[in-house]
Amino acid sequence: MKDSRASLPLQVEWADREAARSGNYRRQSGLSRRPTASMASVVGVVDHEDRQRAARAGVIDLTMVPHTGYRGTAAADWLAAQGYPLPLVPNQASTSANGDRILRLSMREFWLLGSLDDLGQTITTLPTRMTDTPANCYPLFCGDSHAWLLLTGEHIADVMAKLCAVDLREAQFPEGSIAQTSVARVGAIVVRQQVNGLPAFAILCDVNSSDYMWTVLVDAVQEFDGGPIGIDCLRSGND
Repeated sequence: MKDSRASLPLQVEWADREAARSGNYRRQSGLSRRPTASMASVVGVVDHEDRQRAARAGVIDLTMVPHTGYRGTAAADWLAAQGYPLPLVPNQASTSANGDRILRLSMREFWLLGSLDDLGQTITTLPTRMTDTPANCYPLFCGDSHAWLLLTGEHIADVMAKLCAVDLREAQFPEGSIAQTSVARVGAIVVRQQVNGLPAFAILCDVNSSDYMWTVLVDAVQEFDGGPIGIDCLRSGND
C-alpha cells in the first residue's frame, strides 16, 4: 500500500481551505465520525466504505479545490498558449495533462477546475488580475461565486434523473458533455467526466445554494446506498 504521509502537508493545507471556504465542511464531517468523508483528506486514509459509496453514488463538496475562469475574445488564444487543450465548441469539456478540467461554456468563456491529484495547485499559479492577462481576456471569480460538488458512481444518471429534466444518461450525455441547466430548481452547470476510473458529474452552482444542493444530493443517493465520500478515494495513487 502506498505511504500517504508524503502528501499529508498538501492535504492539511487543502483541509484548512475547506474549513474556511466551504459552507458544507462541518456538515460533511458531522455525517461521518470515522476518518472518512472530508476527514479522509487530512489523515490520508482511504476507507473501504468510502470506496464502495464512491462506486455506487458518492457525494463530495470540492468547492475548496481551486477553480477559476476567463472570458473575452482573447481568452481562447491565451489559454491555448498556457498549454490547455480547448474544446472546439461550447458546452464541451477537456482535460489537461495534469488533470485540470477545461469547460467551454461559450465561444468566449472558459472555466477551469483544478485537478484532484494536485488539489488544484496548477490553477493557483494562473493570474487573477486583468493587469496580468492580455487585452480582452478577463479573469472570472467563479471560485468565489460558485460551489463545486461532485457526484460519483454507477448510479449517477439515476440520481440526477430525480433532480434534473435533462437526459444525463451516458448514451445521450457522454464524457465531456456540459449542460447549463437546473438541478433541484437551482441553476447549475453539470459536467460528465471520469475521476480515477469512476463516472462522475461535476455540479457547479451559486455558492449560496451549496448547502441546499448538498442536502438534496445526499438525500437522493440514499436510495442507492450512497453517501458522502473522502477525496483520497478519488485521487490517483491512493488505491
